[in-house]
Amino acid sequence: MRYYQFVTTFPLLGEPLAVDLANTAIRLRGRDVDLLADDDAVTAWLDLHPDLDPVPGEALRTLRDAVREIFRSAVDASPASPPAVDTINSAARDCEAVLTSTSDGPGVAWTGGALAVIARSAIEVVAGNNLRGCANHDCVLFFAHGDDRRKFCDTRTCANRARQARHRERHAQA
Repeated sequence: MRYYQFVTTFPLLGEPLAVDLANTAIRLRGRDVDLLADDDAVTAWLDLHPDLDPVPGEALRTLRDAVREIFRSAVDASPASPPAVDTINSAARDCEAVLTSTSDGPGVAWTGGALAVIARSAIEVVAGNNLRGCANHDCVLFFAHGDDRRKFCDTRTCANRARQARHRERHAQA
């Protein structure tokens, strides 16, 4: 049985597109799990992002791995590997900005294939300098924070586990 079947949804949907993609590689019960391990999983993820064109699973996983590496480098303030940088830059070159008119006024839409749009999102996330990795040492997820006090990817899981651990530690000492 595939591990991604144990997960009922992809984590942290609603983050920037590249963060959503990066968070399809998770740790579940101490094991690394690829939520995009097969074509059905890739299709399910793409269905959650209807603006994206279908792409081959291998290409999406390759970009995801490069994005995760770049994000880890950004969080750790360490140099990124040239192959990861090249993968993202190469994909982003196919992305173009288009001015749109909406009822709220002018806006910008990014056009190009799915890989180009995701790569552009990764560049924007890194440039925005608001990317963090979850403070839970067992978690491998990223999030784009809007609050400097936020330390965990999710309050229902990682932050709650940290609170429970502190509670157990306090009561074990008593």
